[in-house]
Amino acid sequence: MAENEEQLERLKVRLQWEGAGPLIDLSNQAATALLTRLRVVALSVRQITEERPLVSLLFAFQVGFAVGRWGPRRAKH
Repeated sequence: MAENEEQLERLKVRLQWEGAGPLIDLSNQAATALLTRLRVVALSVRQITEERPLVSLLFAFQVGFAVGRWGPRRAKH
């Protein structure tokens, strides 16, 4: 009985290391860190827009223009 239990425990540890277990933990940590950073950026952008709305509006237009030009090039007629 004890031998079977030891073998089961070794197989569980091996499955955990060879399976997706560590990758899932790492991806969860990375996603949490990314969401935390995005939340901080969103809060800082919100604070800046409240303090300087005209500068934020100008910046938004510039970003929109840059994103619009970022697409595929079209032939000129």
